[in-house]
Amino acid sequence: MTWIAPGSQAADVRDSQRRALASATLSSLVAVWGAEQAHAARPDGKTLADTTALAASAVDLGVSGAPLLPCTQEGDAGTTGWTRTGSCEWDSSDKGYHQVCVTMSSTFLSSSAQADKNDLRSVVGPGGRWCICAWAWASAVSRDPDSFEGFSLDCDRTNGRLRNAYRSFMDSGRDLVAPSGARYPAEAALKAVEAVCG
Repeated sequence: MTWIAPGSQAADVRDSQRRALASATLSSLVAVWGAEQAHAARPDGKTLADTTALAASAVDLGVSGAPLLPCTQEGDAGTTGWTRTGSCEWDSSDKGYHQVCVTMSSTFLSSSAQADKNDLRSVVGPGGRWCICAWAWASAVSRDPDSFEGFSLDCDRTNGRLRNAYRSFMDSGRDLVAPSGARYPAEAALKAVEAVCG
């Protein structure tokens, strides 16, 4: 398998093709079974639309290697993800790499608002899950390398392409930069992901 750099033209084309296929699959199923059937609940409570949306998000894998699961959970104040799909899915227009699904902590919410000028308290509270930027995970690792400011990283809900994003920063000798201008090393962030998720 060839590694394709995040944000490259090849990545954009590949991602566009995958999204078109997923969209066509859902459209075909809805057309064949009808809109009512697509939204009718199965015995397990899921609908065809839910199942197809999961299959579309499965184009991306979690850092665990399993299909990427949604990050948003029932009871969360809002829907997370760069495109607000509820998943930390890859999107070539996302220059912040919102691919890290964490269960939020009050420590990080305060630190991020103060040190990084990134106040998420209006969209997520402690205990809620959110797709944070690659730099945000790096900031928590940098400030608290032992417990990541109370974060709980979800390996099945964190996008596996995060590793490529961190490697790209490392290969180019660049740090990840917060809205405040604070800089965080990618290598420590990647090592922390690998320590938690393997």
